[in-house]
Amino acid sequence: MIRAGACVVCALLAGCAPPQTGPVTITAVGDSVLSWNRLSGQDIPRVAAAALDRGVANRSVPGARFLTAIPAQYRAADWDWVIVNGGANDLAQDCGCDGCDFTLDALISANGQTGAMPRFVRDVADQGPRVVVLGYYGTSVAGGPLADCADELAALSTRLAALAQGDPRILFVDAKDAIDPADLDLYAGDLVHPSALGSARIGSEIARAIAMADPAAGRFQIEASR
Repeated sequence: MIRAGACVVCALLAGCAPPQTGPVTITAVGDSVLSWNRLSGQDIPRVAAAALDRGVANRSVPGARFLTAIPAQYRAADWDWVIVNGGANDLAQDCGCDGCDFTLDALISANGQTGAMPRFVRDVADQGPRVVVLGYYGTSVAGGPLADCADELAALSTRLAALAQGDPRILFVDAKDAIDPADLDLYAGDLVHPSALGSARIGSEIARAIAMADPAAGRFQIEASR
């Protein structure tokens, strides 16, 4: 059953990790956005799982590129949900987010139907789990190392939303809905990764999306978690 999301967010505001409770029915693969704050137990997948009264196996790796590494993080099991992100490292490392059409298309086509990301997500969904695909949040008002990638990351999110549209096995969650670029408290000091509060906001957004898509999952208090 799902516990009130408010408890998770309040725990994070108090500097405490949400408890790892319930069966481990969620796994996560991706890059440092998903792995950030993991040492303190305040990473995005942990927050989402705790709000759903589930355990999570977070296999994300900092610096991982989708085209070369992220799909290999996945271990098939009896998962209910798989959380997936990635692509920023491919875009930044391949072309410095300048003239990146080739890499962007290799990740996911303009219509969201072909490329490495749709192939992986559908392969996972074909095995039974449902998949949450997480889009990146925007650059802060103070800038940051990925400021030059803003347009490419926005295009990536648009394409991922198209992938999820019409396929009930796939949910697109846009981290932009959780992160206000004007609120620097939601960013880590490097202005790339989420702070613990930022992770709490994004994790709560994922949990809310899962609860709305899967009523059998339990009772998530959507408004209370804001």
